[in-house]
Amino acid sequence: MLPPPDASGPIGEEHTIAYAGCTEAGFEVLRRLCERGVDVDEVVTITPAMAADAHVSGYHDYTEFALARDIDVYEPETYGMGTEADLAHFETLDADLLVVNGWQRLVPGEVLETVTRGGLGVHGSAFGLPKGRGRSPMNWSLIEGLDRFLLSVIGLDEDADAGLVLDTAKYDITPHDDIQTLYHKLTVATSRLLLDNLSAVLAGEAEFTEQTGTPTYYPRRRPGDGAICWEDTTRTILNLVRAVARPYPGAFTEFEGERVTVWEAIPFSDDFVYDDPPGTVVEVFETTGEFVVATADGTLLVSDWEADEWTPERGQRLESLPNESIGSPDRVDGPDRHDELS
Repeated sequence: MLPPPDASGPIGEEHTIAYAGCTEAGFEVLRRLCERGVDVDEVVTITPAMAADAHVSGYHDYTEFALARDIDVYEPETYGMGTEADLAHFETLDADLLVVNGWQRLVPGEVLETVTRGGLGVHGSAFGLPKGRGRSPMNWSLIEGLDRFLLSVIGLDEDADAGLVLDTAKYDITPHDDIQTLYHKLTVATSRLLLDNLSAVLAGEAEFTEQTGTPTYYPRRRPGDGAICWEDTTRTILNLVRAVARPYPGAFTEFEGERVTVWEAIPFSDDFVYDDPPGTVVEVFETTGEFVVATADGTLLVSDWEADEWTPERGQRLESLPNESIGSPDRVDGPDRHDELS
């Protein structure tokens, strides 16, 4: 169990703290830190246009919040902070600590070297670091049907998620969770971990430990990885829907070439037997717009969906789309896939 943070009085008044983020979850942590007395001097974020170009899921603009609290805002020339102007800015800032949260790029080592106490970030997996380094570990955990997540605050270096571990917290993944509710849990865990440790980090008294064991890596996920194959089991399809729900692009199927995005679904019933092949719409509830689809081993009730012109009708056969990311036996893969993290 993760207890409430023990934060008494302002944190960082005599230090320069920068916070880099651009997602909804990152914003929620920033807001909680400020409300609990953390003195953030600068917010590093990106513009809506840059977020659109980078396809940032769950983007949030921090500017209004920061300026209302007299926090400086810096928008780097590139999302990766890799230009000479970006480096010059951080050299001038001369921060004591850089907190990176909700920032989907590696921070260059040259930037980290300008920060007295370095950078802090968060990462985790169901098995704890160094297992599950890489991309989208909570999405993958839902896809794999796992029931817990171990989140660590780590010191940042140039390698992906390889830094020293400062502190770790566990939270559950219940059958009712989707990726949005996991982000809520991530927000609570990250806020508490940071509030418990920031004072010691700023004072140079924090104790970090090495990650031990053989690292594994999650590969990058793309919008096409939300494709539904109705010949999979009900649980496999449901876990995919949970993993790519909002703010991600969603799971999807097709009917006669038109995309149908599935935002929410639940197993329907093991007692009603249908002879229809997987992908067939076997029931439609016109008053609510919900419909039931046959799967390889049962049925799935689709309760929230979106399409331009398609409407469900009984007997329609939704297309089973190929999705190698679901069945891949090495989706928690080894260092040979490390290049996919960029």
